[in-house]
Amino acid sequence: MTFTKIYNEQVKLHGRTREAVLETIRICKNQNVLSEYLSGREKEVVDIMMTLFNEEYILKTYVESREKEASEKTKIGTAQKLYKKGNTIEDIADILDASVKEVEQWLGLVRA
Repeated sequence: MTFTKIYNEQVKLHGRTREAVLETIRICKNQNVLSEYLSGREKEVVDIMMTLFNEEYILKTYVESREKEASEKTKIGTAQKLYKKGNTIEDIADILDASVKEVEQWLGLVRA
């Protein structure tokens, strides 16, 4: 539990970086927290923690990408409905907080 507490503090200071992992290990060794284990397996612990960071980053990026894609699809559908109801491209752009060029692309009036 102490390792996790120290680690979380270091992530707050350094982000999810190698520096945070190395500093966590250094502090734990100095405070005699898992020091024997960390001394013998420091490289392994660093590798595991960095792999977890990379996997977490990939998952976060994927989720953000999917959310952005879903938002874009919603905006396209809304733009098409508003256009069919007679709204101007400028008004649609304003309503959806988009550029006129984006709205024109969504409506198929210009090529991307």
